[in-house]
Amino acid sequence: MKSLLLAALVLVSAHASAEGQIASLFSFESAASRPDADSGNTPSSNVTSIVNAGMEFTTPQNIAVHGGASFIIGEEFESAINVGVRFYSSAPAFQILPNAPIWSFIGGSVSFFDETVYYPEAGFRIGISNVSRLDVFVKLLTSDSDTYNNHVMVGAGLTF
Repeated sequence: MKSLLLAALVLVSAHASAEGQIASLFSFESAASRPDADSGNTPSSNVTSIVNAGMEFTTPQNIAVHGGASFIIGEEFESAINVGVRFYSSAPAFQILPNAPIWSFIGGSVSFFDETVYYPEAGFRIGISNVSRLDVFVKLLTSDSDTYNNHVMVGAGLTF
């Protein structure tokens, strides 16, 4: 419990010390498509959902570098570290509500579970307030391991 409180304190204090450049990033993603049992996998060997917690540093060139911890939840629990890069559109792609601009992004990341997992991603970042953003994205997990390979993950995240 103490380590969770320390991690939360570090995330909040890092955001306060460099507002506009460093932000806390939390996301949840769920499998929209995964290999079936005919491909040699049993249902318990597939990824069902992933929770991510980390930090994101955004440069003035609209490139963001992020990293943190990932946790697979479901039949089996597994944790790992992850690192990645995102490229955001320089101006909002479109705007539905008056105070909610929407940027598009593409990126790629790697997570170090039992096997290394690579994933390209694409999505939208919605400005819900002056200091927080909502990410909606899709990822394609690729790996040499059948446990992680060929999963399409749909998720949402909060950056503040």
